[in-house]
Amino acid sequence: MTTDAWQVLSRSLQTLREEFDNTYDRYNGLAAPGSPGAVELREDRVLAGEWGARPVHDAHLAAVSPVMAVMDHLDSLGLLFTSPGGLMTSHTVARGALDIATKPWFLLEPGIDTRERVRRYMNYRLESLKEQSLMVGDHGTAAEVQRHLRERTEGILRAARHHGFSVKGKIADKVRPCYLGPHQAPSTTKLAGQIVVPGGSPLGALLWRATSAVAHGQAHGLLMFHADAPEAPGTGPDDHFVYRQLQFSPQEAAQRCAGAPLATLSMLRRLYAHCGWPAAGLERVGKDLARAWLHISGMAQATVA
Repeated sequence: MTTDAWQVLSRSLQTLREEFDNTYDRYNGLAAPGSPGAVELREDRVLAGEWGARPVHDAHLAAVSPVMAVMDHLDSLGLLFTSPGGLMTSHTVARGALDIATKPWFLLEPGIDTRERVRRYMNYRLESLKEQSLMVGDHGTAAEVQRHLRERTEGILRAARHHGFSVKGKIADKVRPCYLGPHQAPSTTKLAGQIVVPGGSPLGALLWRATSAVAHGQAHGLLMFHADAPEAPGTGPDDHFVYRQLQFSPQEAAQRCAGAPLATLSMLRRLYAHCGWPAAGLERVGKDLARAWLHISGMAQATVA
């Protein structure tokens, strides 16, 4: 593969970012009138309570905010593909993009009602409060912080019961967070299998694991023990020794990091549908991206939906 292949991968991610930015700016990040998102916002007053005066609006923001982080990760991934020193970091960034994309994708699932969307959002809040509690610990001045976190958790649970949601678990549990039934938010690994391939597939979980530090431990180790800093991939007819030893190429990158752009496309499709944004540009860019990555990965014979 030549340097051009790295440029093609990078440019495809940049084009996707440009499409999103243009659409987002056109609507100022707001749901279009008559869209599912706009209709749901009317129920804010119905579900208002101790957990917030605008829980539906908050759930919408909780879905949109991570989208920005995902797009920033794609920007970084494209830069790493064409920059010196981006060898292993690209896998970490790709994994981060896939990880973050699962939350808005899950929150924006079409076909669920407003109560279910708020329930999912509140479960993420309860998870966050539990994680903060575990980070703070239970010693010294942390007691006051723990009391504040517990009060916030109790407020969410009281509001949930007031609106007829079932509450599972106990605040006193030192590890597991409380959640609003019937079930907790799925794990990232499970969501990865669904977001990459609609309907679920082992491919998503495989791509998720392929970008993990465990999967690339051997490659990281080889890089650590090589004295010279690696040059940019594909800088000449004789690529750098480390890159040859690691078999790092555009084909390898397209295979291992594909979960990031595929998950981003699935996430954006749900966001556009929820907000009522026109998706023709997204679909056009998405198909071009998929074709490029399939071709460079060596899987060009696959059909692009």
